[in-house]
Amino acid sequence: MDGDEQRVRFLSLLRPIEADLENYSRRMVFDRRDFEDALQNAVLRAFRAFDRYHDDASFRAWMFKILTNEIFAMNRKRGRVAQFEVAVEPDEMEEFAGLDFAPAAAGPVSWETLADALDEELLAALQSLNQSERAVLFMRAIGDLRYREISECLGIPLGSVMGNLSRARQKMRDAILRARRPGRAVVRPLPDEGGRSSL
Repeated sequence: MDGDEQRVRFLSLLRPIEADLENYSRRMVFDRRDFEDALQNAVLRAFRAFDRYHDDASFRAWMFKILTNEIFAMNRKRGRVAQFEVAVEPDEMEEFAGLDFAPAAAGPVSWETLADALDEELLAALQSLNQSERAVLFMRAIGDLRYREISECLGIPLGSVMGNLSRARQKMRDAILRARRPGRAVVRPLPDEGGRSSL
């Protein structure tokens, strides 16, 4: 296969999964500003190694494996030192001076406020997952990969995939239940075809 044919073939396989790769990258990197770099680096690595890709293998799983390795390397490089730090630009500092940090009034709260609070709970729960749990959860939920494909991507036993997925799902369920405690909005997850929650 010459260079042009290889490029066309690679792009034809990549295009259908671009959105899934982007969503996965956005959710896996510690610093959200890094998701594009991780994705671009992974696509570049995959293209350079495309001559070693075999048509009998799942391109989707192959790409997720390359992207996961890139994300893990980027996350290791960044570390979790800044987990509780908030990046603030110098021109934004003056905005903080005018903020009123008094407790909110105990009146009706808008749906948007409640939905934002739930999103924060879920985001916190996602961030509490270890790297393997997050990778397995997102590979299954976003990448729609089978357990065996996830096992191959991460280089871990099939039992570890199932264990990580089970723990990740349980932590997410617990976060949803905490968000439902009295005084919070009740938001029911959408059922999948079997009538169960998709988490």
